[in-house]
Amino acid sequence: MPQDQPPPRNTPETGTAEITPQEFSAQRLWPGLLPWQHLLCAWILGMLAWEWPVPGATALCLYLATLIGSWEPPLSRLNKADAQASRQEPSPAWLPSPGRTAYTLIPVLLAFVFGIVTVHHIHPTPPPGKERPEINHRTPTTITANVVEVRPRPGNHYQIILRDVLIHPPETAASESPQPLGGGLLWNWQSPPHTPGPGQEVRVALRIRPIQGMANPGMNRSEDYWARQGIYHRAYSREANTVPHYSGSIHPAWEYRNLLREKILAATPSGQGQAMLLALLMGDRSLLAPETMDLVQRASLAHSLALSGMHLGFVVGLGWLGATILGWIRPQLYLRLPRPKLVVLLSIPLVLGYLWLGQAVPSLLRAALMFASWGVLLLLNRQRVLLDGLFLALLFILLLSPLTVFDLRLQLSALAVAGLALVWPLGREAMRFSQRPWWQKPLAAALGILAVSTVATLALLPLQAWYFGRISPHLYLNILWLPLLGMVVFPMGLTGLLALLTPWTATMASPLLSMASAVLEGMVGGLAALDQAGWMVVTIPARPFWPQFLGYWMLLLAAAAWWRSPQSIRPATMVLAIALLVVPGLSTIISDQRSQVTLRLLDVSQGQAVLLELPGGSRWLLDGGGFWSWDYDLGRNVITPVLTHGQPPRLGGIALSHAHFDHYRGLFHPLRYFQVRQFASQGSGPEGRDGQILEDILARRTIPTAVWRKGDMIDLGRGVYLEVLHPGPEWLSADNQNNASLVLRLVWNGRPLALIPGDIELPSIAALLQNISAPDALRAEVLVLPHHGSRTSHSPQFYKMVQPDVALVSTGFLNRFNHPHPEVRQSLVKKSIALLNTAEHGAVSIRWNGQNRQAIITSERAGRIDVGKMASRQKRKNLPSAPGTGGLFGPGL
Repeated sequence: MPQDQPPPRNTPETGTAEITPQEFSAQRLWPGLLPWQHLLCAWILGMLAWEWPVPGATALCLYLATLIGSWEPPLSRLNKADAQASRQEPSPAWLPSPGRTAYTLIPVLLAFVFGIVTVHHIHPTPPPGKERPEINHRTPTTITANVVEVRPRPGNHYQIILRDVLIHPPETAASESPQPLGGGLLWNWQSPPHTPGPGQEVRVALRIRPIQGMANPGMNRSEDYWARQGIYHRAYSREANTVPHYSGSIHPAWEYRNLLREKILAATPSGQGQAMLLALLMGDRSLLAPETMDLVQRASLAHSLALSGMHLGFVVGLGWLGATILGWIRPQLYLRLPRPKLVVLLSIPLVLGYLWLGQAVPSLLRAALMFASWGVLLLLNRQRVLLDGLFLALLFILLLSPLTVFDLRLQLSALAVAGLALVWPLGREAMRFSQRPWWQKPLAAALGILAVSTVATLALLPLQAWYFGRISPHLYLNILWLPLLGMVVFPMGLTGLLALLTPWTATMASPLLSMASAVLEGMVGGLAALDQAGWMVVTIPARPFWPQFLGYWMLLLAAAAWWRSPQSIRPATMVLAIALLVVPGLSTIISDQRSQVTLRLLDVSQGQAVLLELPGGSRWLLDGGGFWSWDYDLGRNVITPVLTHGQPPRLGGIALSHAHFDHYRGLFHPLRYFQVRQFASQGSGPEGRDGQILEDILARRTIPTAVWRKGDMIDLGRGVYLEVLHPGPEWLSADNQNNASLVLRLVWNGRPLALIPGDIELPSIAALLQNISAPDALRAEVLVLPHHGSRTSHSPQFYKMVQPDVALVSTGFLNRFNHPHPEVRQSLVKKSIALLNTAEHGAVSIRWNGQNRQAIITSERAGRIDVGKMASRQKRKNLPSAPGTGGLFGPGL
């Protein structure tokens, strides 16, 4: 037999198959993960299970099932051959021995449990209430604290993280000593005339309140995010209305970085190009307009502004360029130090410098650790650099800070790199530019960039749909955008920045930085032109349920495994993955067809939004909340994610009760992107800029409009209708728009379910009581308190005529109006009417499953609620209130 010929698979002497390592893949579905990497995966799943127990445990079971199901022991081939010789049935190849199963399962399960214990042990907990100092959130409190971090945000907004916070007693109690706040303080400062720096101590008077976000179904809560950082309180300042006093010196590195920032601003013309350059070079987004950020996000280019691995890749590209130039000058250098290793060595100082320049933000620091891991593996001549480097970096990151596992930025970067690692063999040939004719290189480069962007987007698709609520189809823009950044803007910008460091090269800095800024200005202008032409349209997807996350990623993994080895795919795995994807959607469709009506009072802070879910799956949105400031789009960040949680962006209609911003600004985003069959109001819409926006949206989307008047009956289908009880035409000219609010009664086959009276006040309430046609004309099982429970809408007679079993009210946490008013609370207590407040309970859902069944009431913060027990408990307390709300700080409005 020739020496280079492989041995035969079957030898006549033994009749058995000879198994070579190349033929046998013990884990075909997995790209050769090492044992410690499997344990790391289990540890990560355990930490995630602390926050999401059922999804985390299910993911572990799927992981183990897929791992064990992918085994193909070498002896299975011997079993087959022996069985053929003895004419017996061979044992199944996929059936591992009990000992081997236990040997695999026990360490993985222990790692999973260790992950749960890790988070439970180190997760910060707020100090007990008795240890917290008394803080009146309505008046400024003087504090001293150390500045540890300053985070620039778009729109000239700064987040200042304060530690070691001491609360100083008021001047009337000057003899008392300062008390620690307990945890850190988040200080949001809008358009500050100057900002402090890390290392300084600040003394300032701020209105401090606990952090509590809005609690809605399918949404994360901001207090959880900040609690993981040990921050439990926040304060807000605007422009120069706060005068802090600083002591101590700023950290020298921060001070020198600010000096470079000022030089960049002086060397470049003002505009969004300058703002983009500052964001790319230093991670400072403070000069970026919110409109520019929105445009970049809709163009599927947001990753280009988040300092991460891509930007370090551009920096490493400069190291590659330097290594190429050195090799051109001295080719024999590559004999001693191959070019990949030379690139790593040349990139180290560049990466460290850029890390300092970008404030070592967590995303950039994690990317640097990943590059360091890849560099070490390259220097050690490892072959599988991308995937092993990812696992090594994750191990270092999570050992240093385990709670980082909950950070969205780490999740996005890890999944993107994992997706690239799985499909890297598929696109490796396309990236071999040096082996192609010159005329094919640009096309190959463009296709490579598009392939990388597509793979990363596919890997991140469920997270993008869940967290951001929209998906951009404009990946093709990366083909032009990323090369311009990597080959034009970054080289010129970084070279100009380096030129600023020495006096004899400073004259070169301004032209280079100005050209980089001009290129960026043109790029932003190009996006604006595409948007003006109507091209920058995004897709609003249905936000997935957690089983769909698992099913989607199982399918991606199976697709990658099939490409590597078609024989590795197990039919059961595919069936399970498809079931996880499809079953949640089918269950939602089946649930929508049931004979049930659901009313949800969403938590939109100091505003109001009511969602009606009707038999057959139709939904109506009555008001949408809204903030007085344009800095926060409630419609995009709250209303749309809630409406699309497992549901398509579709509404049977939207109704606006009256033209006040806390009821209509949250409607703009759904009206822009949802399929809305009708928009209804009482005929009086907002004025000025808001009115123009609303008119433009309705005209562009050709949404039919309707005017509802007193006496109308709005048929919602299947026996459900809305009775319009108010206003008549005479109320539209009222001085107070609140009194012109729509008053709607939800009725199902004659059963009065809910009364939703908008913001009507005492004049309108008196008119309703005077004009009722029957004693039960206002009767309803649920009453949404008018005008957020204000004193100007307090009417015990109104509550008596409605006779609700439960009252709902939508208010902001620690709102300045002191809603709901103590007198309103007292009247409800006297009538034994339970009160559910969104500031205390979060979003409240009331579901009627049938004509004669009692309603089921749940809330996001308290779970299922027994209103009888709650009413009794509130009566015993006499003055029900959310923590820090109620009659503690004045008479209210």
